[in-house]
Amino acid sequence: MLILLIILTGLMAGIYLAFSAVIIKSLNELPALQAAQAMNKINDVIVNTIFLPIFFGSTLWYAGLIVWSLADWQVGKSGLIMLAALAYIIGMFLVTAFGNVPMNNKLKASESNEALLMDYWNKYQHSWTRLNHIRTLSCIASCALLIASLV
Repeated sequence: MLILLIILTGLMAGIYLAFSAVIIKSLNELPALQAAQAMNKINDVIVNTIFLPIFFGSTLWYAGLIVWSLADWQVGKSGLIMLAALAYIIGMFLVTAFGNVPMNNKLKASESNEALLMDYWNKYQHSWTRLNHIRTLSCIASCALLIASLV
């Protein structure tokens, strides 16, 4: 069953990588107002896709792996699984919940005032992307650690 979690983690890494490598860079080619409006639309749409079930489901799966690893400790394997779970929960879930999502909410709240929206976009895209890099790297690390636990 770890293979499925590895695949889900890889999917999350890919989504975050797409934002860092392509989406934010593409938005930055637009005027600030259009970029911010487009990002608000992306944020509205993404929560109604397969992203959200994978986001929460994989996080719960990792939390369960921590309990499972502690209850059935296997030298060489459980430590890697625990590290993968902690990297994912801290670097992906908590960064998203306490970093990216509040920033998304502030961007959305600025939508009715174009001047405020453009001003916030300039701050948002730099900070949001840095946090997104953390999410990407955390997912990649978790994926690698889970794979290592299988060999």
